[in-house]
Amino acid sequence: MPAVRQQTETLQGELLSHRVFGGDHWGFGTVRVRDKGGRRRDVQVTGKLLGVRVGDQVQLEGHWHEHPRYGLQFKVRRCNVAELSGAEGVVKWMASRLPQLGEGRARELVERFGEDLWDVVENDPDRLLEVQGITPARLQAICEAYARHRSERDAMVKLRGWGLTDHQVGQCVGAWGELDEVLRRLQADPYQLSTFVRGFGFVRADAVARKMGVPYDAPARIRAGLEHVLSEGANAGHVFVWGGQLQRMAAELLGVSPKAVGPQIARAAEEGRLVRRGARIYPSRLDRAEAQCAAALRGLLSAGEDAA
Repeated sequence: MPAVRQQTETLQGELLSHRVFGGDHWGFGTVRVRDKGGRRRDVQVTGKLLGVRVGDQVQLEGHWHEHPRYGLQFKVRRCNVAELSGAEGVVKWMASRLPQLGEGRARELVERFGEDLWDVVENDPDRLLEVQGITPARLQAICEAYARHRSERDAMVKLRGWGLTDHQVGQCVGAWGELDEVLRRLQADPYQLSTFVRGFGFVRADAVARKMGVPYDAPARIRAGLEHVLSEGANAGHVFVWGGQLQRMAAELLGVSPKAVGPQIARAAEEGRLVRRGARIYPSRLDRAEAQCAAALRGLLSAGEDAA
């Protein structure tokens, strides 16, 4: 029987509540939307709501599903903060992100600077001091909140551009803590995905790296490919791979010359990512396991000799 295809829909409204469970930002919340008749209604949403806070205007992509206990819910596949436009939208955003500012002063700022407000915040922030009640401390808080908003938004745009889904971004945040740290890690070495983030192997990490523009013969790509070949060998029951065979298999996988692979075997060994024992190349974890087994056997033999 063919699977039922779930129709993707888009919702837009104000995020009224949001609770997160676990490190990967999965959670549930409530969004107030308007139906076609203009009436407001509150919708339960579930999924990974990245880079949003209560009070934000959000745009959600996903589908409806019926939960056996909680009823009709909107399961989020992608979440965006709506652009900060319109006087009321900007006032609500500032009041939610900057509770010490208050809605009254936020409204005064919008009335004073209108559509130029964000340009003023970015390029001439001291002008905000013209509004009564905006102290240097409040000015700094406004600028920092806006910078965080821009940073979160720009990070999501960049990560999605590299081919990561919101679910995968949530996995990365669960591993590394913050969107800025995710960006820093991936820009340093996208192949870290296959080591530190659940659900990523070499193939997925390589797809991200290629979209980032990492050259096909980059040393980091070759070293990650070597680990992948060793891991695949281990899954097939091989504790080690002969050096020449590893060099050929990695070259074929990566589409590079075997001569380009040789130096990276040595480099990976220096980094502790694999172990060379003569012509045999071991994954680090299996080399440790083999050494532990050998030590345990020696201990048993020694105990037997003592007993005799």
